[in-house]
Amino acid sequence: MNYGPLEFGAYLQRRETGQDESAEVRAARAAAPEARPEDNRLSIVSGPNELRPLAPGATVESVSVYEAIVDRAPGRRSDPVRVRVQRAWRPVVLVLSSHQPVCWQIEPAEGVDLRAVLLAGSGESRLSGAPQVPVTSIGGFYAFKRGSLEFQHLEREVWRFTGCSIEHFYGAYAEEQFEVGMD
Repeated sequence: MNYGPLEFGAYLQRRETGQDESAEVRAARAAAPEARPEDNRLSIVSGPNELRPLAPGATVESVSVYEAIVDRAPGRRSDPVRVRVQRAWRPVVLVLSSHQPVCWQIEPAEGVDLRAVLLAGSGESRLSGAPQVPVTSIGGFYAFKRGSLEFQHLEREVWRFTGCSIEHFYGAYAEEQFEVGMD
């Protein structure tokens, strides 16, 4: 089961106090759709610095969108935002942030050393395409433009988790594809 930061905090509090979930919460969880098997599982890290062992010498590539490109027809969902990770001479840590929930589709080139993916933003974004890579939610930080106050907050969180700064930043209001990892 994947928890967002608030749900995970409530879960830990219930576990520590010995409280069980209410019947309504159990019914809602039972009625919720199952996650698709190709989606990555969110790793729960205990705090800052947990990803530092994965990041030495890595390049941190950040992709940020406000929202995915959406077909506004009734009943249509947005297409995934594809992120092609090109082979770089260094390992890659990928930071994906969005204001609205986005389905991120990672397409790593053969031989890419993708160490970790950090998800940031205010929505419940999903990720697929890199099943062996740890995926960590770092909070509701979203940046649209390098140098902005929002970017500074995002970069500070990336630093807390990895000990690295964002090296390359790609931002757009809405986009369907990005290429990263090219040194």
